[in-house]
Amino acid sequence: MEIKRHRLSVIDSFQGILCVLVMTAAVLPLPLDAQMTTTRGLGMGGAYTALARGVHAADWNPANLGLPDNPDFSMTIVSASAYIGNNSFSYGTIYDYEGKYLTEQDIVDIMNKIPDSGFGGHVQASVRVLSFSVGQFAMTIGVTGGSSITLDKDVFDLAFNGNDIDTQYRLHDINGMGMGIGFAGFSYGRQIPVSFTEVFALGGTLHLTYGIGYAKTDMAQMTFNTQYDGYDLDGSYEVTSALGGLGWGVDIGAAVQIEKRWTVGMSLVNIIGSVPWDKEVKKETGYIRGNQITFQDMNLDDDVLEDSSYTVDAARFSTRAPTELRLGAAYQEGPYIVTGDYIQGFDDGGWVSKKPLFSFGTEWQGLAWLPLRMGVMLGGRPGFATTYGLGLRPGHFVLDFAILNQGFVSAKGSKGLLYSIDMGLFF
Repeated sequence: MEIKRHRLSVIDSFQGILCVLVMTAAVLPLPLDAQMTTTRGLGMGGAYTALARGVHAADWNPANLGLPDNPDFSMTIVSASAYIGNNSFSYGTIYDYEGKYLTEQDIVDIMNKIPDSGFGGHVQASVRVLSFSVGQFAMTIGVTGGSSITLDKDVFDLAFNGNDIDTQYRLHDINGMGMGIGFAGFSYGRQIPVSFTEVFALGGTLHLTYGIGYAKTDMAQMTFNTQYDGYDLDGSYEVTSALGGLGWGVDIGAAVQIEKRWTVGMSLVNIIGSVPWDKEVKKETGYIRGNQITFQDMNLDDDVLEDSSYTVDAARFSTRAPTELRLGAAYQEGPYIVTGDYIQGFDDGGWVSKKPLFSFGTEWQGLAWLPLRMGVMLGGRPGFATTYGLGLRPGHFVLDFAILNQGFVSAKGSKGLLYSIDMGLFF
């Protein structure tokens, strides 16, 4: 029996890869972006450290609660955001090849889009309800969760090119993680008399977190060899899962106002604190093995295909979001607001990166009831992203919309999209 390499249409290829993703995800419960930006801030490129006020200040810089232009009362009735993205393919990748029979060069071009470290996919969602600020105090309530997966580049090579006879394939760069957390934050900021400026404020936030669920792939690998008389297969995995308990964290910040037009702020996020995972902590280990497997053996004949898994109790552990430094400035002249942020993570995790992130944004308030926003991000986890947003603000009611496009201005070049909506009140 001769087995030849084959070519698939692009749709069939992506369907095959999707099947691999789904099957892998069943074994690899997938991390969490610890923070999702507020909608107004997202529309301004995430450059919101100096501008955030009221209930929004709790997430960006609690010191802003102590500034004189902080609202007497603000409330987020409901806020929701969702992100999906990857490190390899844009929408244009599928658009360009859809319905096309892939040539050798097409496959080379597609494979070159995948980093040597493998394909990385990520999803996250966050919801906040009934969060509010009263004067210098704010409280935020919500849940957030996400998952990510990394697949060995050879998975895509096999999907597009098929497999060769008597060649061993090793798929080792496969891992994933998933996490869900509920949280409540208590923030306070106040103005402090100083000699070097007219307005100076300090603030802090205490986060209480509850671990809803956690799962992480400690190891996943597969080796197989195609022979004339069947496949030799050897795969194994280890997964840790747990339910959590009550954890905590602390943010601190400072803010300065200069001649009412300028605001400069700094915050340190997650300087201390962690989430304990101490309930139902389990480690599952499994394997699947077989020699000279054929399609006729897919009835899982024990004499041909051997699989096994077992679960044991594991030691409790804790996780924490990476510490992050934010430096921001905001300037207002008439109906125009311009903002800029420098964000530096001290570790990699979620949306935070040790690679610096520069964010710039603007808002036009020529129509007070219809503010328009746009921004750009450079560096950090997004790499390059453009953002757009608008608000509907009749009276004290607030309804904001925003979108982040992880790529160039055109959606065709996007590798990720983040949508956000916020409904609330400001007085």
